[in-house]
Amino acid sequence: MGEYLDRSRLLSFLGILMMLLVPSVVSGQEEPLTVEAVVVDAETGETLPFASVTVVGGRHGSTITNAEGNFRITVEKGERLQFTYAGYKALTLAPKAVRGKVKLEPATLMVRGVEVRALPLKEIRKETVHQQKKHRRKTADYFYRQTAFVDTTCYEYVEAFLTGKSAVAVSDLKLNNGRYAGVRPDTAAGQILQFYKNFFTFSQIELATNKSKLDPREDVMPLYERATKLYDIDYDILSDSASCIYVIRFQSKEFVRGYTILDCTLYVDSVTNHILRCDGSGRNFRILQKYPKELKRKDEVLPVVFNFSINMTEENGFTEVQSVFVDTYHHVDSTLVRTKSTLFNIGTHQGRKKGKDLKFEDDLHKRIEKQEYDRDFWRKNEFVRRTRAEEAVLELFERDDLFGVF
Repeated sequence: MGEYLDRSRLLSFLGILMMLLVPSVVSGQEEPLTVEAVVVDAETGETLPFASVTVVGGRHGSTITNAEGNFRITVEKGERLQFTYAGYKALTLAPKAVRGKVKLEPATLMVRGVEVRALPLKEIRKETVHQQKKHRRKTADYFYRQTAFVDTTCYEYVEAFLTGKSAVAVSDLKLNNGRYAGVRPDTAAGQILQFYKNFFTFSQIELATNKSKLDPREDVMPLYERATKLYDIDYDILSDSASCIYVIRFQSKEFVRGYTILDCTLYVDSVTNHILRCDGSGRNFRILQKYPKELKRKDEVLPVVFNFSINMTEENGFTEVQSVFVDTYHHVDSTLVRTKSTLFNIGTHQGRKKGKDLKFEDDLHKRIEKQEYDRDFWRKNEFVRRTRAEEAVLELFERDDLFGVF
């Protein structure tokens, strides 16, 4: 009888032990998984900056790779990750299959250097303008990051949540929440530098217009009615296994290079005529250089070299700006200044503050200065993985408690 009781107690004990252990195992399987990797060209090994990384098979979520091709994203059990980049074949992987590098295969070249007369440029422009008009009321929340460098030293760091119209081109931006930190460079020449008050306007890049005549004071866009008179144009056709893509190159002609004009490459879906991506540069753009009051030096409008990359998304059923990366160079006297920014569509961000309009001439720094700084809020909101330089700068500025101190 005693032996029977001992066995019963033992079995009971083991049963309770199993009940305690099983939930912990299940819970461990259901814990979110953070995935980190770099997206590269499968043939060349070169990193692919600003590629789209989207969660599928569960909740909605996405990010983009940073300027170094790196990304970080958290996924739930059963979800998969889809990687897309215009000009490359889409790839879908289970999170555990993402190890170190994600290799995207370039799309297949079908035709190279096609006659421009065969290109439906008019239809592409018409569809782009139509998309912009039809969805002109659509808005999205954007995560914005900006850094400024003197030579290789970063002296300003800005992050903000903005809201703006999102169809084809970002416009009518509003500031929801932001933070700013900065130090003046130690060099004598660097002492003249100051925050670029309206650099955020560079993210509002327009690619199309339905105007038949351009005002000389306006930017010249590639999708303009008389584009063939202003640009040398050629294109290739690629196949990414799901569709065909026009890769259209716009190079401004000599006689229009005195205008403010965009030179660029457009990636366009050959069936829908929707823009997928645009990489390019701006000629004859300017930047407003502010100077500290103690220098008693007038602010200047200076020429700037302006490079950009725009990615679109169709996730909401229309051509919407997913991300904009801007990289500029200009000189202040003999000092080289470089400013970079990334704008990323985060959909609708819960808990954001009510936005206030940002005008072209607005000083983003001063607008942020009026807000309270919430350290915990910013630690929880990264959205786009920082580059190594940005991580180092952020660590320095947070260590010295520079955020929220102006």
